[in-house]
Amino acid sequence: MAVCGSVIGLLFEAVLMKMLAPVLPAALPPSGIWPWIWSMGSLVVISLLVGARPYKQLLATQPLRVLRNDVVANVWPLRWFIPVMLVIVIGLLAALVGGSTLLWSLLAGVVVLSLLLGAIGWGSLLLLRRVSVGKLPLRLAINRLIRQPWVTLSQLAAFSMSFMLLALLLVLRGDLLDRWQQQLPPDSPNYFLLNITKDQVTQVTDFLRQHQAEPETFYPIVRVRLTGINQQVATDIIKPDNAAGEAVNRELNLTWMQGLPDHNPLVAGDGPPKAGEVSIDDGLAGRLGVKIGDTLTFSGDTQEFSAKISSLRKVDWDSLRPNFYFIFPPGALDAQPQSWLTSFRYHGDGKTITQLNRQFPTLSLLDIGSILKQVGQVLQQVSRALEVMVILVMLCGGLLLLAQIQVGMRQRRQELIVYRTLGASKKLLRSTLWCEFAVLGLVAGIAAAVGAEAALWILQRKVFDFPWEPNMILWWAVPLVSALSLSLCGGWMGVRLLRGRALFRQYNS
Repeated sequence: MAVCGSVIGLLFEAVLMKMLAPVLPAALPPSGIWPWIWSMGSLVVISLLVGARPYKQLLATQPLRVLRNDVVANVWPLRWFIPVMLVIVIGLLAALVGGSTLLWSLLAGVVVLSLLLGAIGWGSLLLLRRVSVGKLPLRLAINRLIRQPWVTLSQLAAFSMSFMLLALLLVLRGDLLDRWQQQLPPDSPNYFLLNITKDQVTQVTDFLRQHQAEPETFYPIVRVRLTGINQQVATDIIKPDNAAGEAVNRELNLTWMQGLPDHNPLVAGDGPPKAGEVSIDDGLAGRLGVKIGDTLTFSGDTQEFSAKISSLRKVDWDSLRPNFYFIFPPGALDAQPQSWLTSFRYHGDGKTITQLNRQFPTLSLLDIGSILKQVGQVLQQVSRALEVMVILVMLCGGLLLLAQIQVGMRQRRQELIVYRTLGASKKLLRSTLWCEFAVLGLVAGIAAAVGAEAALWILQRKVFDFPWEPNMILWWAVPLVSALSLSLCGGWMGVRLLRGRALFRQYNS
């Protein structure tokens, strides 16, 4: 098993490295022998944990067990053995990754998510119970699932989590790059010009117009540091590890203008700012913990100056247009050294850009188009790598599916004997098995769809800052696939109990 797992791991690593080769360094450091030691050691420890209890039960089995099925050795009850196993496994993970906050957050998220998915599935089962069901096999299947709440909840949580992760991987694989590209405005600039002097503004404008590239607004730039918040030293209030630490530990680009940009709508306050006032990005204001009326102090190359916050703006950082944390009124920054910045959109040949660099050698040209192209290539490679992860998750999910179903087969066999004793036909038993796993899969799929949609909302709104769009395919595809998968796997394994004569020999005896 260890050799097979190692070979499979090497194959997946080779496939991933080949897919990600364009975005990885040419030479990667060797992995060393520690991953092999950790994997082999973990396999041995987990195998011992899994096999210790059955082996102990086998040693404690009495000879009378051959004649009486009710004589069972009560060795290491599961209510104590399972927590001990979990503690050991979590301890191995903590030793491997260093017990970081990410590990505990991930484990807590898995537990909470499993409980929520299980609760959603259980609520769906209770709703199905209230629905008047005419077919006897479906009624028997629903009643059996509800009669065993803990077993059903554990299966719902495991199946829902598996189908949810698979759905997320499939959606992100195809949707991440497309949604990111759709967020880019079609007329967004692909070049930025920086370090323009005031005398060069007219010359640069004329040059770009001669080559069919209309420049956008020229913005004055002043580089200063944020040194004070309400007459207190900024670095004393905002620590380096704080979310706003980057704003007080580096130079910021300030600008002034007559009015506020159209792509910066006001969130609060009055704009544009007047003398002695400043408009601030609402995101930065939240991280700094400041509000309208607070006073900010800046330190430039020539002098220190202060301004009162008059308005908060919603800055669209995805517009690929020049954006600023702070905007001052005209004349407020005249005492500071200034340079100018502009952007333009151009899709001609590279000769014009080369000529621009030769004519204005002191300017800094930022090719946003090339950067976005490289980012797109990286996302494409990551999307292809996700395909491998989808295959791996499907394989692991299939094994988990079979293992979870196999656990309850012994108890189902006893129930089938009871049903058969009461006169149930083989057709009724077969239909009940199929309905039970189909209902379990349908409910797990509904919970998985709810969880996947919630996770997509968090990713789109909080991580990628996309406008949320519900994925309607999830709501019918995930329940349908999960119901079919469970009914096929579980129903096939259950019907095997009805084959042959083992079941009916025990019934006839």
